[in-house]
Amino acid sequence: MPSLPLSYENLASATTKHPSTKPIFMLNLWRFRPTALYAPEHAHLSPSPCTGEEAMTRYRLAMRSILPPNTVLHFTSVPVTSVAAPEGETWDFVAIVKYENLGAFREMVECKEYREEVEPHRVAALEDYRLVMLDEVQVE
Repeated sequence: MPSLPLSYENLASATTKHPSTKPIFMLNLWRFRPTALYAPEHAHLSPSPCTGEEAMTRYRLAMRSILPPNTVLHFTSVPVTSVAAPEGETWDFVAIVKYENLGAFREMVECKEYREEVEPHRVAALEDYRLVMLDEVQVE
């Protein structure tokens, strides 16, 4: 399955539903490709073959230069098993990232550097993924 594109339409519509000053949390679910698949136009980003997990390490390193201020990696984990999920649905990595607000997240993913130098690593790395915007993370 190809890595899904970000839905800029959903991000735009979330702007009307979510206060612009309130933090957002992004739930990331990642399934790595056995071998990363870089598009020909992005081959320069991967001088040698690598795994999907290695390409995601490149993605995470490339993200550091464009992360908005006050972005916090809130939670990461490696799933053990799915207890209730569609047949065959598995994930290799889960993370929750807190952004200061939706505008900061949108500016990051809509900037030229993200689209040309960062996003290609994610697309090459992931067989499947989900990115779900959360209002808040509550800990009881």
